[in-house]
Amino acid sequence: MEVIHAHEGSTVNRTDDAIFEGGAVWGRALATPETSQVSMQVVQFAPGARTRPHTHTRDQLLYVVAGIGKVGTLAEERTISVGDFVRIPAGEVHWHGAGDTGSPMSHLAITPADSDYEIVETVG
Repeated sequence: MEVIHAHEGSTVNRTDDAIFEGGAVWGRALATPETSQVSMQVVQFAPGARTRPHTHTRDQLLYVVAGIGKVGTLAEERTISVGDFVRIPAGEVHWHGAGDTGSPMSHLAITPADSDYEIVETVG
């Protein structure tokens, strides 16, 4: 058994990662492929921040733990808030974050350890 206490680990500023746009983003790994069969992290989005459109090679799970955010595909976008759960199928072009809600948003992001992602350039 492993217990990771709230004061352990570190929150990393990920604003400059290529996958993010529109504002500040922080991430804290809770489980990594090196220590688990899943990758799980808390991702915090400032108002306006979100991911760029992207896909994953395996399903991604999101669970909102604070604030109000949005998740979208090429066909739709939905507002999400505390307690909402999102399953994004492998290969689906999507984005998620605080977006234009005016609120920060934090979610748990969970993917299998062997999942990878690719940023998708979309035509506006």
